Amino acid sequence: MKEETSIETLIREIMEAKLEYDRLAFDKERAHELGPPASPKQIAKLEGFLGKSLPPSYRAFLELHNGWSHFDGGAKLLAVEDQESKWVKERLQALARGFEGVAPNPFDNGAIPVLLGRDEHNFLVLDPRKVRKNGEMDFVMYDYTEVEDRFKDFTSYLCDDLEVIRRLIAEEKHGTPDEEEAEEE
Repeated sequence: MKEETSIETLIREIMEAKLEYDRLAFDKERAHELGPPASPKQIAKLEGFLGKSLPPSYRAFLELHNGWSHFDGGAKLLAVEDQESKWVKERLQALARGFEGVAPNPFDNGAIPVLLGRDEHNFLVLDPRKVRKNGEMDFVMYDYTEVEDRFKDFTSYLCDDLEVIRRLIAEEKHGTPDEEEAEEE
């Protein structure tokens, strides 16, 4: 049986992969700054926004790092204090307008943003509607108003992100399958 990756190891691997991808794709490293640990008071505040205890996987991340800037392009894994920031409130209002008459707005059902950017169309929310016996909840990735993916916990989301980055690194090093086929012709 495969041993589970610790959250610290996973974070380190993601950081290393993001920096490698930056070097390959952009010829420079971009800042991917991890926040300091969230305090118990900050975690309690976020649980107040959510209306229940945080899922263990997300809590474990916040206890290590209260946010992660430039996690995915211009989007960041939000720090607790970002939840009340002007830019996040404005972004959520803009997203709400996009959901009108198109799809159910996850924020109307108690979801809180986890990954958000000022201009990014992808965003991740913590959906508190269903709490599993282990305390975990779904993390849902949206592309505008469409559900793009659903993860059983925050660790699953991070593992998926690492897999995507590793695939992008391989494409930068070896080309995409389409490029390889074109070269053979």
